[in-house]
Amino acid sequence: MSVFHIKYRPQKIAELDSQTARETLANFFRGTREIPRAFLFSGPKGSGKTSAARILAKVVNCLSPVLGDACGECSNCLEIGKQTVVDVIEIDAASNRGIDDVRSLKDRAYLAPTSLKYKVFIIDEVHMMTKEAFNALLKLIEEPPLHTFFVLCTTDWEKIPETVVSRLVRVEFRRGTVAEMVSSAKKVVESEGLKVDNEVLELLAGVADGSFRNLHRLLNELVLEKGKTLKKDDVNTFLELRVGDYLPEMMASDMVKGDLKIVLNRLEKMAEKQVDFVGFTGRLIEYFQALFLKVVDGENVDWTIERLGLWLRLLMEASDRAKGVAIGQLPLELAVVEFMKKVESQKLKVESKKEEEIIKEEKQETIETVDSVEVGMEPKEIVEKWGEVLAAIKPYNHSIEAFLRATRPKSILGKKLVVEVFYPFHKEKLEEQRNRKVVEEVLRKITGSDLEFSCVLAKSKIEPLVVSNKTAITEVAPGDDYEVAKQIFG
Repeated sequence: MSVFHIKYRPQKIAELDSQTARETLANFFRGTREIPRAFLFSGPKGSGKTSAARILAKVVNCLSPVLGDACGECSNCLEIGKQTVVDVIEIDAASNRGIDDVRSLKDRAYLAPTSLKYKVFIIDEVHMMTKEAFNALLKLIEEPPLHTFFVLCTTDWEKIPETVVSRLVRVEFRRGTVAEMVSSAKKVVESEGLKVDNEVLELLAGVADGSFRNLHRLLNELVLEKGKTLKKDDVNTFLELRVGDYLPEMMASDMVKGDLKIVLNRLEKMAEKQVDFVGFTGRLIEYFQALFLKVVDGENVDWTIERLGLWLRLLMEASDRAKGVAIGQLPLELAVVEFMKKVESQKLKVESKKEEEIIKEEKQETIETVDSVEVGMEPKEIVEKWGEVLAAIKPYNHSIEAFLRATRPKSILGKKLVVEVFYPFHKEKLEEQRNRKVVEEVLRKITGSDLEFSCVLAKSKIEPLVVSNKTAITEVAPGDDYEVAKQIFG
């Protein structure tokens, strides 16, 4: 039996599985405008970038193109499809990433094609090139020889220097939707004579992480193991070994409980069964992303949007690291530990903040309940003279007087007059050294005592301020923000 992802690789633009890429490329080649000579195909693994690059090589060299697409039947299309033509050069930038490799590529680019009209250079994983290599490549893609086309493929286009990206026409290849994945799988089902219903195909699409190649591989392995008739129970049993029986919702529940030991033990048991952790991590990303959208829509779930955002970022990092790692479960385990650690740290910060607030409240209660007469005055005497204090302060500083209108003498502690303030901004301004000195100087003149001036924030903004004095001073309720602002700023 043939390998499905190779046997059913798209051969024409019209056969590309990704709708966005298919439509973008079709628009380039159907029109009458000049075709760009340098492309950037970007997208996740298995989304069809390399297949599309080979199709581009066919289209520009096809002897009988049909509506801007390759005919797929002429000698050039057939030879390119076999990957035996010397004029279509595929380069893996992960292992050919240096400046010497680019110099060699430039030498080959300026040589005339051997059998085709155009040479096509397909550079895979181009983001792996060194800075020096990119600099050497820049001139070539900026002014390519007339007989050449360049297709740069990458899973991480943001790592490519902007100077290079600006010279390329970018075509985006996205993860396949469930509908696109099912449509792609149906081509295999019909051609191979398989008996599979849509429910099974949707199940496979859900664990393929948006990769058409992964989908075809899963279907291929299922057929080899289960035969041409695939039932849902058979697929579930197969997938348990591939992506584990630790359901995402179970893991979510364990993580909410903060049970790190249970989560790690379950992951280790999955590893013993040789579960594919790349696939399992993909399922987790899909599940938690759906949960994230529920929270955004206002649904009540056990996870906050902040924690979901943190966990999804860690999952995506784990997914990138999981490929090619000897210990498959390790990237996910590290992500779980880091998540739990950060959540626990946030809890401690919240608890610490609450403790600080309690301590502040206790200190404030102490201040409010201790009335000292060490300076020979009762707090009520200050209240009675408060209007005089305000009137005396006004010539010094109109703003201070206005701030004090929304305050109330609370207590005298030793030689300290404690004033209740209803707004943090007022407290901050009144406690500035120069403003405090003005208040203390006026207090000395009015009361004949050397009082230190201090502020505390009131617990309530509802109680009105009562000023008893001989001067005509407007009374202001602490909750009347507009009136306070008007008196301060006119």
